[in-house]
Amino acid sequence: MRGKQALTTGEVAKYCGVNFRTVIRWIERGHLEAYKLPGRGDNRIPLPGFISFLQSNQMPVPDELREHGKTLLIMAEPEDLAAELASTARRAGWDPMVAADPMQFGYALAEQQPSAVVVSGEDMVQAFNRLRRDAESPEILCILASADTPVGVSTDGWCRIQWPTEQKRFSGLLDMSESPAQRPA
Repeated sequence: MRGKQALTTGEVAKYCGVNFRTVIRWIERGHLEAYKLPGRGDNRIPLPGFISFLQSNQMPVPDELREHGKTLLIMAEPEDLAAELASTARRAGWDPMVAADPMQFGYALAEQQPSAVVVSGEDMVQAFNRLRRDAESPEILCILASADTPVGVSTDGWCRIQWPTEQKRFSGLLDMSESPAQRPA
């Protein structure tokens, strides 16, 4: 599916688990961006618009539609913190996945191969470092976000941000606007 720029109403309906007429109603009501083909007037939904629609409605983005390098794995406590991090990531154009426990986190890490992870505690940092050491994983952006975290980049490569005071920096890290060399130590 990569390389495809637009979807039919039938394809969107299949991804959302609804009838294609529901998709047409979404388009008519302005909930879903679309354009009409000349001639027959069939609707086409641009892929970026559809992904934004899914994300803004808290719907999962199918694997085949995910942009490479935009998956973020989150394991944070309390649950409210995980939800805030996921919401901020979504606004930055990422597809966040929230793991409820270390087992689910390890499974999602192996299966989804995210390009970034966010955790909320030093114990989770140590556990992730062990997982990363045991697996051959590509370069991954690692962020520790909590209220009592000292700011900067540590020698183990983790970006440490204070949450919620550094939300903009978190978004900047996700936008990759800060290269590792630019991240404050």
